[in-house]
Formats: sequence, structure tokens, C-alpha cells
Amino acid sequence: MPNIHNHKGINPIVCAAMTFLLMLPELFMLRGQIWWEAVVATLFNVCFYAALSYLICILFSLAKPRVERALHIVSHSFLVGYSLSNVFLLLSFNRHWDAYILQFLSETNARESSEFVHTFILSYHTLGLVAFYALFIAAELWGLKRVKPWPAWAKSKVGRALEIAGMMLLVSHAFFFGSDAMTNDNRVGMVHSPIKRNAIWNLYQSVLMHKSFAQEFDRCAQTLQSYNEPVLCKERAADFVLIIGESFNRHMSNLYDGAYDTNPRLRQRLAGGRLFVFRDVIASDNGTTQNFKQFLSTASVGQARQWCDAPLFPLVLRRCGYNVVFLSNQFAGAEMDKRFNASMGFFNDPRIASLLFDYRGTRTFAYDEQLVTYYEQQRKTLEQPKRNFVIFHLYGQHQRASERFPEGDTYFKSGDIRSTLNLSEAERQSVADYLNATRYNDLVVDHIIRLFEKRNAIVLYFADHGEEVYNYRHQLGRTDLATDVPRAKREQLDVPFLIYLTSSYAAVHSDMVARLRAAEGRPFMTDDLPHVIFDILGVRTREFVAAKSLINAQYQAPRKRLLQIKKWYE
Repeated sequence: MPNIHNHKGINPIVCAAMTFLLMLPELFMLRGQIWWEAVVATLFNVCFYAALSYLICILFSLAKPRVERALHIVSHSFLVGYSLSNVFLLLSFNRHWDAYILQFLSETNARESSEFVHTFILSYHTLGLVAFYALFIAAELWGLKRVKPWPAWAKSKVGRALEIAGMMLLVSHAFFFGSDAMTNDNRVGMVHSPIKRNAIWNLYQSVLMHKSFAQEFDRCAQTLQSYNEPVLCKERAADFVLIIGESFNRHMSNLYDGAYDTNPRLRQRLAGGRLFVFRDVIASDNGTTQNFKQFLSTASVGQARQWCDAPLFPLVLRRCGYNVVFLSNQFAGAEMDKRFNASMGFFNDPRIASLLFDYRGTRTFAYDEQLVTYYEQQRKTLEQPKRNFVIFHLYGQHQRASERFPEGDTYFKSGDIRSTLNLSEAERQSVADYLNATRYNDLVVDHIIRLFEKRNAIVLYFADHGEEVYNYRHQLGRTDLATDVPRAKREQLDVPFLIYLTSSYAAVHSDMVARLRAAEGRPFMTDDLPHVIFDILGVRTREFVAAKSLINAQYQAPRKRLLQIKKWYE
């Protein structure tokens, strides 16, 4: 790298390059903003980053030449990595560095990491992005040889005024970089500072929020440990099976309005009259962990109580005599020593898991049906004679979808895909893979139902969130719904919600059949799942609210549903 140090000043090419690297992600964050907000954000961020880059260059110039050179190499390496990764996230998922990306990274296991690399990192557009940054660095190095340094401190009045204004801008906004994310957010809202549209500030806020997650887990453990309410349960015999799917966009299923034959087995059960398909159910967020925290908790989105300050429903069920078994194909109990690991890793904390489950699975499998087979083989040691509450957490249609089903279960091919979009062959194959994973999921859910078919049992299936799979635009995966277009909510939040009654259960619960049938068209959000379960099983606890149970005559259907991102779904 050419010598950028000069005792007479600093090289403007370096300052400009640093400003560009910091500013480029900001330009991609302007999508969807009102025009005047975009103008304000752009002007503010250009001034902010130019002042920051200039200050950094001045500080570096005070060092000895070799030290300055090393500082610039390190800082440029960091800025290139930051800028490149941020632009990648924004282009691929419409999401910049934030608390949920940090959480995702800390939770991702080796299997998911490998699939992520193959699906996204090794794509042509990502490699093209890397090539662009390489060319930019080459251009910067070329410019360094041809541009003379500027004085570190301006000699003209205009130059000095700009320097003073830049320093004042930085100093005044240090006020918004406090040690508490909530306080910082309130300060920004109080003075309406454009800093809220600054990626550096948002990243700083995200680090603070990520730290707060661990505090939430501590509060959750304390809540569970102190829960001592006596709980009554009307249901004295029935088993309850809860199947939690993954990344299931219900609009790609022909149980709903999907155009492909993805659910032949469940459609056959639907014709039998004991499968109930709820048509207007959404997730409260498009992230697995965020949804798990919310739908396990008896607190609802928008309440004063946070999820961690209310008991989680598996503990309540254990208190009234249910044997709660949990098996996940995304992570196993052996990983419980890690505070964050895999999806919904928040109850990897042993203090939480030991209170929620009588048994927790310790193995994961390549395919979901293998998890079900494992349970089938072990069920005699896992179950009690009656009143079992069994939770299956599947891998479902999680990206990379081609890894979610055995090769022998391939049904759809890229040539079968019909789309109004001009999809490439690779994109059509991604859609076909997702449909195959959905059809395989149909087989898995049907297998679980068959395990309990001859029992007095209820089976409830829903997905944690949806997924975009080139539905109306060239987008695969989930995005930042807080900044994305409204249509994105439909694909990423609309989930299937199904309840199946075995013949023996339906025979003695004719009232439940009528209640389920009446509720199929009601709008619902999965954060209130505990109230539906309590209602079905007749659990009587101060945590149960009949008005929040989808199947209850007292249910108060919300006119608008508030999401975890503090935006309305409707």
C-alpha cells in the first residue's frame, strides 16, 4: 500500500474512501422512505461520515509513518468488511446489521452455516459484490499516488468553519450513544435527530439490545422459578401434540390458496371432517427466536408485561399434571451449555429448560421424519399412560430448502414452476425445492398424526413464520419488515394453523368440533397460542384469557394486529 502519511497533512483520497465505505450501505437503506426523509438522511449521513473520516485521518496522522500505515490498513480492512457485509444483508434480506442479525449469528449451528454459505455467499451477485469492492480498493490505491496531501488543519476561514462544524456535529451526537438502548431511542425521538437513520448508530443500538437479551433470559428464569400458582385442568385423559413448523408460507400450500399439490395427505384428512384449517393466522414476527419467546409466553404482544415476565405455558401444563416432552430437529439438549444456540436458543439456559420439560431431545437428524421415527421408537420410555403434551419442532422448509427432503422425495422440478416473474433456472429450482420441502412436511405431519390416531388426542400444527420464495419479486428468504414494503408481511407472516382431532377425541367432544368449525375464519396471531391450548384442555389459571382464545365464544377478534416490530399487520 502506498505511503499515505505526510507530515504536511492527510490524503483526501483516504478520507473520501472511508466516507464512501461508510455511506454506501446508507444508500441502500433509503428504499421505501418518503423522499424528503431520504434527502435528510443522505445529507446528514454524508456530513456525519465525512466529519468522522476526517477526524480519524487527523488522529492517525499524529502517529509515526509506520504506525499510521498500519492503522489505515486495519481501519480499511474493517470498513470494507463492515460495508460489504452490510450491503450484502441489505441486498439479500433488506436488513442491515441489527440485534437480530447478531442473535442469528450467535445462534447458528455448523449445519445452518454451511447451508447459508452455499445458498447466499457463493451466489453470483455476492461474488460480483466482492469484485466491486476489490475494484474500489484498487482505484483508491491508484488515486493515492496521484493526489497530493491536504493540510491537516485548514488555513482558510471557510475550511476552518467546516472543520469546526464537523467536530460540533460529532460532539453533539455523542449524546445519543449512551449505555442503554431504550434511553438512546427516547433521546432520538425527543429531539427528532436524523441519527436514527444512521447505520452506525443502529449497529451500536443493536449491540446494546443483544446484551439485553441475556438479561431477559435471567428475568424469564426468575419468573418461572417464582411461579407458584395452583393450576386446575378439566381434561383428564387426552394427549396434546404441538407441531411447530419452520418457514412455511401458507400461500404456497394447496391447503390454502397455493397452486401446487403440496399437501395431498392433509387434504385427504381435511375431507374426513376432523382437520380444521384456520384461514387468517399470522406470526407476530418473521424470526424464529422472537416468535418462540412470544408464543410460549402467556403475555401478548403490546402488553405492559414483556414475554419474560409471564410464565411460559409448558410450565403451567406441567403444574396441572401433563408430561411435557420436547424434541427439536434444529438443536438438541447437548447444546444447552451455550446461552445462544440455534433457533429459539433462549431456553438453552438450563434454568429455563429444566422447568419447562420433563424430557428434552438430545439428537438431531438430517430429515424431520427421522426425528418422528426416533420418537416412535422411544415413546414407551418418554410417555406416561395419558395426558402427554408432546412438542415436535421441525426443520420444515428452512433455507436451504433442498436440504430438507430426501432425494427420493423429489416431486416438483424447475420446469413445473409457473411465475409471472422472469425467474432464472436457479430461482425456479429454489421454488421447486421449497415446494418439495413443503410436500415432505406434509408427509411428516401426517406421520405424527398417525402415531396418535388411535389415541384420545388433539394435534395442533402451525409454523413459526413464513418465507419469501420469489412470490412477487426476486427475493428469497426473510427481510427487515420494519423497512420493507407492506406486501412482504403477507409472505413472511401468513402461516398455516391446523387442528386435528382423533376419532376417539371427537366422539366425546362434539362441542369442540362445533367450536373449531366456527373459528376457522377468525383473524388470529400466534402470540396468543397459550390461550387456545388452555381453552382446549380446560386449564384454569389466572393467565388464561378467554377473549384471547381463537376458539372461544368470548374471543375478541382484533381489528388490527400489532407486530413485535411495533407496526400493524393490517
